[in-house]
This record gives sequence, C-alpha cells and structure tokens, in this order.
Amino acid sequence: MTSSSKGKIKFIQAVSLFTPNLDFSVDFYKNTFGAAELFRSQQTNGSNMVGLSFADGNTEFVLHDSEEWKEPDIEVLVEDVRDFYNTHKENENIHWIQPPIEKPYGGHLAVMRTIADDIVLIIVGP
Repeated sequence: MTSSSKGKIKFIQAVSLFTPNLDFSVDFYKNTFGAAELFRSQQTNGSNMVGLSFADGNTEFVLHDSEEWKEPDIEVLVEDVRDFYNTHKENENIHWIQPPIEKPYGGHLAVMRTIADDIVLIIVGP
C-alpha cells in the first residue's frame, strides 16, 4: 500500500451477512449484544435486509436472507473511489470486479477481490 491517502481505506462502513432465519438472528444480536435496529427493507428479489449498529460503532452490521448472496459483503469507505482505483489498478494482488461507477444516489462505487485471501471488498466514497 502506498503512503498516499489515495490508496488507503478509512474504515469499514458496513458488513453484510446472510442468515437463513432473519428474525431469529436480529433478535439474537439485539437481545444478546445490545444492537440497535437502523432499518428494515425488502429487496427487489423478495429477500429482506435489516441494518443494525452496536454501541459506539460507526459500522453497520447488515443481515439479509437472500439465498443469492451468501458470501459476506464488506463495504469500506475511501477518500476518493477513483483515486483509490487508480492507485491500485495495476496491483497484481487485486482483481477488479467492477471499476468505479457513479452511484445513482451520489458518490462512487467499485468492487475488488483480494487475491491473497479471496475477500470481496465494496469500495465506496466520493
């Protein structure tokens, strides 16, 4: 990683995980660990999503019941998505699934998979 802020991750913004029993899982995290519910939504494919947060945390913990997306999603915030991409686009340890695109509700998004540990990161920011 470079010393420039262009190539650094600021923080993990959200982690999204599949659960086969959404209501049971939400109740578990609320009652056992004190999570607060931020939102509930139904997705276009009919699945459901619930966003939670924990005390003193800025990271959203999102649970969903979509059978289509069982792999964890990790969303990270960067200073500038296009600069981040340009800093790392030639890195042989990164496979870019989606180069930067403009999000319809503002900002940009890119998606990468790390070669070293096979983790998908969703890169978001301005």
